[in-house]
Amino acid sequence: MVITVPALTLLGVDEEPATLEGYGPIDLDTARRLAGEASSWVRLLTHPVTGAPLILDRKTYRVPVALRRWLGVTSPTCVFPGCNRAARECDLDHLTAWADGGTTDTDNLAPECRHHHRLRHETRWNPSHDPETGDLRWTSPLGTTYETDPPPF
Repeated sequence: MVITVPALTLLGVDEEPATLEGYGPIDLDTARRLAGEASSWVRLLTHPVTGAPLILDRKTYRVPVALRRWLGVTSPTCVFPGCNRAARECDLDHLTAWADGGTTDTDNLAPECRHHHRLRHETRWNPSHDPETGDLRWTSPLGTTYETDPPPF
């Protein structure tokens, strides 16, 4: 069972109804009752305009289809500099490994073609986010830094 509750509704700022998947809109009291009876939770933060999933609970390793689509829009090709393989043909790699506490979200996932995914994990090529701009960059085994190609918008 999936119940979607807008965050602003939970905060009491808005009155947009919750949604029960396969049923439709439900009032907040019903959503709270159903949620209270749930044996487990997976928290999902979505984009307020597009509804695309942005952040999932730490418990979720697999990338949902909607998040994969969103990443295909924001990074339409492999993020390795100069590679133009379409994101739909790429692996989605956790930039900070799942085993090291990395999350399954837009800030920690990037499409890498199979070749560059292996290159990253089998050599000392390393992606990281620029602390000032947040842009993704790659550092070669010799220490040279390369910027990724910007998205097309």
